Amino acid sequence: MPLKVGQKVVALMEGGEIFQELKAVKVQVLPDNIDDLEPSYLETRVMKAYVTAVSANTVYIDEEIYFSLDIVSEDFMPYKGDWVEVEYSCLPGPYNIKVHSAKPLFCKHLEEVCITSLYGRNGVIDNSIFFTLDSLKIPDGYSPQKYDIVDVVIVGSIQSCYIWRAMSMNPVPN
Repeated sequence: MPLKVGQKVVALMEGGEIFQELKAVKVQVLPDNIDDLEPSYLETRVMKAYVTAVSANTVYIDEEIYFSLDIVSEDFMPYKGDWVEVEYSCLPGPYNIKVHSAKPLFCKHLEEVCITSLYGRNGVIDNSIFFTLDSLKIPDGYSPQKYDIVDVVIVGSIQSCYIWRAMSMNPVPN
């Protein structure tokens, strides 16, 4: 398809170290309203990063890349420090990234583990998994106690000296 002057495109470039040596090896024409593009229209990529902040309805993975909680996979509420896998596309213009989806990079289900310590609203499971009541999904009426045996879903996260964070917890009946 012939290109027109002023038409918006995404180009895959290759070449030397100076600008004059670059050449486009693949060009994709963009529609006029690029904000409404479907993920399938643009070439998607996957990024692995950790959450630097969560504010209201927005998740930040650095100062320039952020996304709405609306696109996060079901049953996952990101928390500062969590490792995420983000599917995104690059749009024309500097720092113009469109995020399509986000999910935990590492996720495991553990059965019958013990709460080993509690400090106010925070705690530790099996001396190795951090949790905070601020982000933990628990059954109505349940309040975690030291030495409770629980089933948990954990995600990879950077939390002080811990590399896992519990995101949901259910007590195991005696």
